Amino acid sequence: MGFSNEASDLVRGARVTVGDGTRIAGGEVVLADGVQIGRNVDIEVTERLVVGKGSQIRDRTIVHGRRIDLGREFYANHDAEIGGGSCFEATSSLKVGYWFHLGSYSIVNTAMRVAIGNEVGLGRFSNLYTHGAYLSLAEGFPVQFAPITIGSRVWLPSATVNPGVTIGDDVVVGVGSVVTKDIPSNSLAVGVPAKVIKEHYPTKPPLADAMRAIRERFDEWGVRGDFAMDTGVLTVAGARFRIPERRIDGAASKESERVRNLLRRLGIRFRYEAVGSSYEPWTE
Repeated sequence: MGFSNEASDLVRGARVTVGDGTRIAGGEVVLADGVQIGRNVDIEVTERLVVGKGSQIRDRTIVHGRRIDLGREFYANHDAEIGGGSCFEATSSLKVGYWFHLGSYSIVNTAMRVAIGNEVGLGRFSNLYTHGAYLSLAEGFPVQFAPITIGSRVWLPSATVNPGVTIGDDVVVGVGSVVTKDIPSNSLAVGVPAKVIKEHYPTKPPLADAMRAIRERFDEWGVRGDFAMDTGVLTVAGARFRIPERRIDGAASKESERVRNLLRRLGIRFRYEAVGSSYEPWTE
């Protein structure tokens, strides 16, 4: 069956896969090395779309807009959406950093500009809206169009962000919250509407306590390794994960890659990749 290429210029890097029933349309579309696109994905970006290295776009996701730049290791779970109302207008753009997670059934509406930093996660059913309108502006009903800005290291599980909101760095928003006003950096916010309930957030634990918590989780998962509590180094199968520095040294193997993925599930990510039998830092 294959996929449909209706783009004016489709640039595919190495090891790119595109699933059956997917449509790629619009202007220039750049798929970097290792990008995986699932089945029945609908992509239409009229000017330019860049999908960063190692990104995954799962089945039935929609990616619509004018200018979209998705950073390295972007992940969209099934049935997610970028676009929505007015996404093809001149005001539409989206730029996200690396490790942006878009949960299933989530939407990033790009009627207006959306800018998102690194390590930002939108859980299932999360919504970013840059416009709110349905009833007549001429009759006095509320109509709003405004950009959204989100910093780095932000977690929005099943939350809604309204037009015009800016969220700082290192922010967690409670499940089901509705964000109607700006949230400063280093905050925990919850509620409808969301209110900051904790500042100077989070409180960083002592390194030894953090390592013990990681080891407890790994014990539950049946993973064995050498934990250096005082230095924060986890050694598994010849690979050394230096957690405070977010650095990996040594050999890459199937076992060490499993550990890297499990650390990612604990929110501990490394800007490294396995190249052959060793780890190398990202070069971009």
